[in-house]
Amino acid sequence: MKVVDTTFGAGDAAVEAYVVEPGDRPPRAGVLFLHWLGEHRSDRTQFLSEARSLAALGVRSVLPAGRLPWAQDPVDAATDAANIELEQRRLAAALDALAAGLPKGAPIALVGHDFGAMHGLLLAARHPKRFRAAVVIAATPRWGDWFLRFWKLEVDRFEYLRALAPLDPIEAARGVRATTLWQFSDRDYFIAPMSAVELVRAAPATGEPLLEWYSADHAMRSAKARASRKAFLLRGLGLSAS
Repeated sequence: MKVVDTTFGAGDAAVEAYVVEPGDRPPRAGVLFLHWLGEHRSDRTQFLSEARSLAALGVRSVLPAGRLPWAQDPVDAATDAANIELEQRRLAAALDALAAGLPKGAPIALVGHDFGAMHGLLLAARHPKRFRAAVVIAATPRWGDWFLRFWKLEVDRFEYLRALAPLDPIEAARGVRATTLWQFSDRDYFIAPMSAVELVRAAPATGEPLLEWYSADHAMRSAKARASRKAFLLRGLGLSAS
């Protein structure tokens, strides 16, 4: 297994990323990991240990750095919509780089937490044929759920929500075609259970939703959650745990 620190693209669309490769075999599948914004590992290192574990089973992973709102603060509806679109271009470049290192037709999965999950839902909706499976961890339905509460925006609340609605994760969820595992905490200070259920129910009805609850917090530091999503990813990617 090897980890490469690299950059895809250039200019405003450049994205710094770790690429985790199986060291002794060609990769058989890929995972795009999108990190959270929080008090620890609030960067592309968040899922590095999980990517290493999957590399031992033949999985190639790309872990890009997020920019909005890690390095860019929300400002107003027009600016924020433009920056969400820029983030989509950056993540699409990371997805292309992931696929470029895989055999043709190899399955790809998405894992995202918090803002990473929100950006990831939009990416999966816009590229429905590219993801076989997805794991959505502690996402909230609307950008305004975060931006209006935790940043001091000088905007009209209702106009802001209306302007960003087409880009909201709850709208994107309707277009996701990947088999999806939803992981939430029943002790999440930031996301009420009813908001989580609202988001999950927006996704296409493809049988019973794979919705899991954990006694954690928004950080979702749960060994059970990590084990469950690894098992889910291996099933979704058609791989064996040995």
